Amino acid sequence: MTATSGTALVIDDEGLVRQLVHRMLEPDIEVLDAPDGERGLRLVEQRMDHIDVVLTDLLMPGIDGYDVLDVLATHCPDLPVACMSGFASHTSVGREILVPFLPKPFSEEGLRATLGPLLARSWELHRAARADGQHAGAERATSQALRRQAAAAHETALDLVAAAHGLQRRRASGSPKR
Repeated sequence: MTATSGTALVIDDEGLVRQLVHRMLEPDIEVLDAPDGERGLRLVEQRMDHIDVVLTDLLMPGIDGYDVLDVLATHCPDLPVACMSGFASHTSVGREILVPFLPKPFSEEGLRATLGPLLARSWELHRAARADGQHAGAERATSQALRRQAAAAHETALDLVAAAHGLQRRRASGSPKR
């Protein structure tokens, strides 16, 4: 990875894990962090044009990593996401996931190996947008605009936290996902 090769959002309820990720990735990758799923989704809403990849813990109080994954897959499908957990595998905590999984504890090499391809995918979207006739230097803004358009296609106003709470209510009532 080259200097400032993107911005990662780390969502984890353990402050030490967030600090560790900062130390492992900066200054090569800018790191934003959130202590829970709700604040992580709010950061995505507020800074969608700045976030290239999300790394979320699976098990957290409130909006957990599974809900973060589901909401982002639905409302921000072009935003690359990975998950992490102290369990040996994602199936150890009960649900199948379709994103890269990073078991805790992890090494800097493991973290970079997990996020590197996702950052490359994010930047590939930037290059593709530029190839579609956008001005040089605007590839990041164009890719992020595409993410916003995709999210707007699902809802008039992007409110990821409301979507996560709705998902939790449907699960609690036994209703199928819509």
